[in-house]
Amino acid sequence: MALVRRFSLNLIRTAKDKSSLKLRRKRAGWDPKYLANLLSAKLS
Repeated sequence: MALVRRFSLNLIRTAKDKSSLKLRRKRAGWDPKYLANLLSAKLS
């Protein structure tokens, strides 16, 4: 479980937003488009 948490936090840290890590994590949980954007940016 810790591995999944670490992977997801690293994914969120790579975002180019100016917002805090906490806000980015919440936004990824609330907004499916933002989450898809995070995932597609990491895969590219």
